[in-house]
Amino acid sequence: MRDRILGLPRNIFFLGLTSFFNDFSSEMVFAVFPAFFTSVLKTGAASLGIVDGTAEAVSNFFKIYSGHLSDRVQRRKPFVVSGYIVSVVTRPFYILISTVTGALGLRVLDRVGKGLRDAPRDAIISLSTPQEELGRSFGYHRAMDTTGAILGPLAAYFFLRYFPLRFDIVFSAAFLIGILAVLTLFFISDVTGRGISKGLRIGSFRQLSAQFKGVLLGTFVLAIGSLPIAVMLLKTKSLGLIIADIPLFYAVYSISYAVFSIPAGKISDRIGARAVISIGYLLLLGGYFIINRASSMPVLFCGFLFLGLFPAFTDGVQRSLAAQLSVPELRGGALGLMNASNGIGALLAGIIGGYLWQVYNPTTAFFAASVFIGIGLLIFLISARYPTDPVS
Repeated sequence: MRDRILGLPRNIFFLGLTSFFNDFSSEMVFAVFPAFFTSVLKTGAASLGIVDGTAEAVSNFFKIYSGHLSDRVQRRKPFVVSGYIVSVVTRPFYILISTVTGALGLRVLDRVGKGLRDAPRDAIISLSTPQEELGRSFGYHRAMDTTGAILGPLAAYFFLRYFPLRFDIVFSAAFLIGILAVLTLFFISDVTGRGISKGLRIGSFRQLSAQFKGVLLGTFVLAIGSLPIAVMLLKTKSLGLIIADIPLFYAVYSISYAVFSIPAGKISDRIGARAVISIGYLLLLGGYFIINRASSMPVLFCGFLFLGLFPAFTDGVQRSLAAQLSVPELRGGALGLMNASNGIGALLAGIIGGYLWQVYNPTTAFFAASVFIGIGLLIFLISARYPTDPVS
């Protein structure tokens, strides 16, 4: 067919390349964050948790804005392009900072870019794909995204292995790779709708189903129990591993995420999104147990391999559930609300988890997170009894 590359719609193919290069770039930076914070910024888990949690919260708030505005104007590409540019330009500036405040500013700006682009990008994917190929298109995009997320930490590992503490090399290389992500966007065509939608406003929140609102509350509490991966990577320090080894564990986490994402999606088609998401959080609890008990490098590897199952079973499936429980004309805003719920939870997870990890110990942080997951799962499962029809 015309306008297809390797059997994929043109937009889907190039958006996959964009995500590949961008995640290759961004995960190089993120994978060295624990080492950068401890060796350069001379700080620990509490600061790292605040930075990561705040950045993710800001990102998800912006997803509401971009999803709402793209619903209103029915234009997607300007948000996607500006979002990727904002993120990429932050990366070389890490070379210049020496304080946690500077790291926070750059990380927040990076996540602002992510917040601007994600919902409109997903809208382009869905609107560029025939209905019967949606699963394949989103699967390809997640595969390219996660492949980049695997290669980025591996590249960071080799840079730090052969050039110890040369974070400037990592940040510069990440910036150059990020430029490739921006360049691929020139091959993307915008997808516009017919007419103008009012989008999701505060007043129209009542139009969302009671079940959607119940899921929203449940995912918020669950997100509080999801400790930042950057904080958990500090476990490597307690085992006496060298700084260069930290990105390697993040790569193991990403490999697990990549390998099991598509099978988890297929399972959700058979047994339902709610069941798969619940399994995902139970797997997260298992990952907590293994990492907390790890006393050797092989066991810690197993812990992060196990931990990668959690986003594989929850990330895409959670979006699918939110889409199923929201009306089409409010889809972008509803997905934005779901992201915001996760974002506020991530902020609290970073602050609470990082503080408990640094001031008390990892066991206390894992225990508190597990309590929130238990409460969140209870709310999440009870919400299944609520009506699914929008309130008229």
